[in-house]
Amino acid sequence: MKFSNTYIFVFTTIVVLICATILTLASVGLQPFQRANRQKERMTQILTASGYKSVEDPIQFYNTVAEESEVEVLINGKKEQRQVIKVKLRDNSYCYVFSLKGKGLWGPIWGYIAIREDGNTVQGAVFDHKSETPGLGDEINTERFYSQFEGKQLFDQLGVFQSIKVVKGGVANSNVNPNHGVDAISGGTITSQGLETMIAKELEPYIPLLIQINKKERSLTEK
Repeated sequence: MKFSNTYIFVFTTIVVLICATILTLASVGLQPFQRANRQKERMTQILTASGYKSVEDPIQFYNTVAEESEVEVLINGKKEQRQVIKVKLRDNSYCYVFSLKGKGLWGPIWGYIAIREDGNTVQGAVFDHKSETPGLGDEINTERFYSQFEGKQLFDQLGVFQSIKVVKGGVANSNVNPNHGVDAISGGTITSQGLETMIAKELEPYIPLLIQINKKERSLTEK
């Protein structure tokens, strides 16, 4: 049976429209599940940075220990509202979790870093990426790498912000104070540099808040 060109065109158009409609409906229908998965992943990462690992129900547990609020910070001379998450720890103390966004070798990198009540000591951190090199830069999202950040300090003894250095060749082989440095990823130099820049740049606006948290903690300790 031979069909006219008009029939073929109309038939093809109808099929394309039907397929497009099905895909659109499927996409819309899946959006709530996708949002829920993203929210669950976010909460899991925040809990991991705070020291809670392998939580059975991250969403429920998060809602019992975390309190989200916004603070005003200066970004490039302009006031902005940024989110800070206060998380209650197992010993009934708290940590403050800050989100981080930066750039690696091939694309975006991001993560969370938790700072203890002293406004100085790192409780923990977790990082992720979009497209870093497998076996090299992608090592930033392994526990072996980000567990190094626990216990590191953001300020020196004079109260000067130092951030955390990600040291190529290792902290032990450098003149970086071990309190302020971690070992870089072997073979992932640019990703490591991007991570170091991300931490310093993203935490810098919170320096006044961290100092304020530190002063509050000291006043409570002295009482």
